[in-house]
Amino acid sequence: MTSVKKILITGSSGYVGQHLLSTLARHGVTTTSTTRQYEVYCAYNSLSTFESDLHQLCSEMLHPSIVKMTPFPLDFTTDIVSEIKSVSSGNIDVIIHLAALSSPFYCESHADEAWCINVPVKLLELNAPIVYMSTDQVYAGTKQYYKEEDETLPVNLYGRTKLAFERVLLQQLDGNSAEAPLLTKDELGDSTLPSHLSASKLKDLKQPHPPSVILRSSLILGKPTPLAHGCKKGSFPSFMQFVQDRLQSNTETDYFTNEYRSMVHVRDVVKAILHFTKQALTSKSEGEESGGVKIYNLGGSERVNRYELAVKIANHLKIDGSCVKGVDRQVDGGGVPSPPDISMNVDKLIKELGAERLDGLNDIIRSTFALD
Repeated sequence: MTSVKKILITGSSGYVGQHLLSTLARHGVTTTSTTRQYEVYCAYNSLSTFESDLHQLCSEMLHPSIVKMTPFPLDFTTDIVSEIKSVSSGNIDVIIHLAALSSPFYCESHADEAWCINVPVKLLELNAPIVYMSTDQVYAGTKQYYKEEDETLPVNLYGRTKLAFERVLLQQLDGNSAEAPLLTKDELGDSTLPSHLSASKLKDLKQPHPPSVILRSSLILGKPTPLAHGCKKGSFPSFMQFVQDRLQSNTETDYFTNEYRSMVHVRDVVKAILHFTKQALTSKSEGEESGGVKIYNLGGSERVNRYELAVKIANHLKIDGSCVKGVDRQVDGGGVPSPPDISMNVDKLIKELGAERLDGLNDIIRSTFALD
């Protein structure tokens, strides 16, 4: 008898979500079981074109291992558990959690909304392992090539909310949610932890939660979104398309020279997500434990800034790059604080994936602008 497993993807209409769905539609899910099939439940927020675009994708190609892809709107300020169970009509086997308020500027000015959406503790009630997309902005940015065990000290609210959900997953595993604060005073900075994330409230969550995976992602780059009408970010779903547009229109643009990250190819992001999703599905079906919550830096192989990226794109496209202007970001000029150097060491992830390396900037640029 064929076994059907259920995968929930939150934030499925976003940039990573669309690339992930396109890959699943083409290649399916390959695990140790060759007969297993999958239902994919695609939660999104408010993208009006998403459902029709996903229907078109599925009508053009749908791997035999994928029984169906079901899109449905999900508002994280409501009773998400009831909505998910209503759509899936049963237990979820693994959650790929991509949904977030990812703009640091928006988070700073909408703190209540950011804490609610970026720390969705209700997901734990589904009692399924979670592959969680966190961020490199959990680090302070005061050194080069952070390792997973290095100190976390976010400098903005976005980073704090993402770190808070990391801690929710970690505390649910070790059972310390009743004793330990979610974030230290230093990690909270000038922010205030909302009451629904207090230790006394978190102790009521179901324990123990199945082991999950935390992926601290850098800035994600690559080809435009695969669905016909794109995503909410419009014409510039990744920073690459923004730079290309400014170059082609010869619009003078400032790019920061003093902020470094390990920019990562969306292809490597999808590869990592599917790797850990398959692990979770296999472990759960075989009754195995994966040894606790795992944390991985999810970045590319190079430490680069936005100015270097823009110059390399101009050279690759053979466009006059005189409109590319390098400037230092002023940290004392107000606005949202930003970590200056959150480049990451990704050796742990490379070893886990069995890869020789992850794509560097030249690889990403060539792939993004390849004609195919």
